[in-house]
Amino acid sequence: MRRQQFHLNLGGLAVMLLALLGCVPAVQAKRTDDVVMLKNGDRLTGEIKGLQQGELKFKASYMAEAVRLDWARVERLESKDRYLIILTSGQLFTDFLRLAPAEAATVHNFLIGAEQQAVKVRQMEVLKITPVEASFWRQLEGRIDLGFSFTSGNDQYQTEFLASATYRRQEHSWTASVDSVFSGQRAGTSSARNQFTFDYRKQLSPRWYAGGLFDLLRSDQQSLALRTTAGGLLGRNLKQTERTRVSLFGGLAGTRENYSVQPRQSQTLNADALVGLDFNTFRFDRTEISSHFLLFPSLTTPGRMRMQFKSDLRIKIVKDLHWGFHLYENFDSKPPVKAEKNDMGISTSVGWKF
Repeated sequence: MRRQQFHLNLGGLAVMLLALLGCVPAVQAKRTDDVVMLKNGDRLTGEIKGLQQGELKFKASYMAEAVRLDWARVERLESKDRYLIILTSGQLFTDFLRLAPAEAATVHNFLIGAEQQAVKVRQMEVLKITPVEASFWRQLEGRIDLGFSFTSGNDQYQTEFLASATYRRQEHSWTASVDSVFSGQRAGTSSARNQFTFDYRKQLSPRWYAGGLFDLLRSDQQSLALRTTAGGLLGRNLKQTERTRVSLFGGLAGTRENYSVQPRQSQTLNADALVGLDFNTFRFDRTEISSHFLLFPSLTTPGRMRMQFKSDLRIKIVKDLHWGFHLYENFDSKPPVKAEKNDMGISTSVGWKF
């Protein structure tokens, strides 16, 4: 019953989150007369879908699906629409844009804003471009991964479902993610791990940001019926280029825990410090690596230290499909009951990026 209740709560939270984000006011619809010219002379007219991870996503009216272009090979770009533009320095703009041809990579050929008052930067200083569109759903970006393994010798199986979605509006970003793992044997015991995370961040300056974290975790391996964590954070982008991003943050969090072993602990609130590190790197042609590290030194239980680590390697198969390799580790140096200190897992999956 407790497992079913957790799954229902997880789904309810996800639905409520999407409903709240869907209330964002609409703006003017996106035009379809944008112009892109590549350095080999190819010229395309259609709709700029966005730029991220060194890929310019573009769709012409005669294309069944959008294509991904290497940003370094784009020579000219014209559009009459407004975009959310993020630079490698961390600066954010919501304005018009234009890319002019340049003979050298050091030329400031990317223009943001009206012609006479435009901010000029180098092309490769542009980290992300997001259309300011009418539809909330078209501004969502994320991925879905599904993995399954089976061993006939001992009838052991494991399934994993991972999904995440991010919505950005000017200096604000909201990210929701779900990670669910279930393993067992036909004639043996089963084990499950479910986690839901919601992350909010607001850019305060080109390098600094503030935000909040909300996390639900259930782990049979650690006899953890439910751990609820909520906290605030302040962070800084240590490195942000067109290929790599490294971010360090810290803050305070409150935690409520409930274990499934005897003697059952009543739900109590704990105070923790919070230290975290985000790392993401990618290559246009194939590979992306992302890692997320969280450390919770307890302020209410001296000597207790909790750690969460997750790392994902994704390799493009074709278009938006990819193969994934995932590693996670949850560690608790001093559980309040007799339970396992760590829960570690490795899995592979096939996923879709949107």
